[in-house]
Amino acid sequence: MTDVQADLGDEHIPEAPPAPAEEMVAAPPAGDPVPLGLLVFALGSTVLGISLLGYVPLAVQGNTIMPIVYAATGLGLLVTTVWAVALGQTFVATVLGAFACFWISYAALVLGLAHNWYGIPPTSILHTIGQFLISWDIVIFMLFLVSLRIPLLFSLILGAGVVGVTLITIGVLASSTGAERAGGVFVLVFAALGYYGYLGTAIVSVGGKPLPFGKPALSLLGGR
Repeated sequence: MTDVQADLGDEHIPEAPPAPAEEMVAAPPAGDPVPLGLLVFALGSTVLGISLLGYVPLAVQGNTIMPIVYAATGLGLLVTTVWAVALGQTFVATVLGAFACFWISYAALVLGLAHNWYGIPPTSILHTIGQFLISWDIVIFMLFLVSLRIPLLFSLILGAGVVGVTLITIGVLASSTGAERAGGVFVLVFAALGYYGYLGTAIVSVGGKPLPFGKPALSLLGGR
């Protein structure tokens, strides 16, 4: 062996450089946005239901719930929507995003009417609220139809939402306090179901056993 060969044999061969950062596979996002989504949804529904039952005077009813409606429920659901999108949960993101839009637009409606942001004549306010409620009732019904393929609890939440908004709409357009308060009862019903859903999903996240949510309504009816 020559001196050159000996030197090469003793020489440390450098390791290959690490792969560029862009070539490294990012870890998949983790967690479940549903517990937080259900919790803030139930929170907003609770304060709305209590308000509709007449806990505060009618004249200030809308304004008293705004801090929770837009700063907690609306923004909280917006956060969970982004989270669900990152996880690739299409229908979860759709439901959470739709309700985020509902609560934020509800806040915009109430605050806008109270401060005359939109210049709507007083004679048109009643039908402005009516068309808002009718439009959102249709959206919730659409979500309800798709929910028939997932655990029953979520269909019950959305179904109670459809009934509640329908009663509130009737109460507003017919100036019926009874219908509005009946709507408030249904709002509290889907709030209670939301709290149950939160417990069921949150318990799983800390290693507990899931609560029963029921089989999908379509499977109970013999459909797919």
